[in-house]
Amino acid sequence: MKWITLTPADLESALNKPQLDILKSSRLGLNGIDAEVIGLIVSRIRAEIAASEINFLDEDHSTIPPELKECAVRLAVEALQLRIPSMELSEAQKRHADYARQTLQRVAESKLPVCRPEHPISTGLSRKSAATLRSRRRMATGESLRGL
Repeated sequence: MKWITLTPADLESALNKPQLDILKSSRLGLNGIDAEVIGLIVSRIRAEIAASEINFLDEDHSTIPPELKECAVRLAVEALQLRIPSMELSEAQKRHADYARQTLQRVAESKLPVCRPEHPISTGLSRKSAATLRSRRRMATGESLRGL
């Protein structure tokens, strides 16, 4: 399945009118803040996917699974508030951000699969198979070398 790229318009759709006005009047403006926040959120989501033993990443580092778009938007709104303290979050937005973190935790714990990208990169699967390798049986032990 084709993964998506988060856009500033996605963030704007999750903000209410007073929040948009505050964001537009900030010294960085919409584009300056949006680009930085989007990059951070995409990196975080990809890191959570990479921690999973059942999911794959897309080779394009700017994309996320479409089913995690809502999580990305909710976390991005929260991140915007951290950069612009005068932009207060509603209780609903805080709950949505908490739910987004819980969802990403389930992804990282391999409890929630995400769609496989068109150009997958292995994540936890390669670590899991490497971890099952065992060392050879020891020929010399403390018991067999006793008295030498």
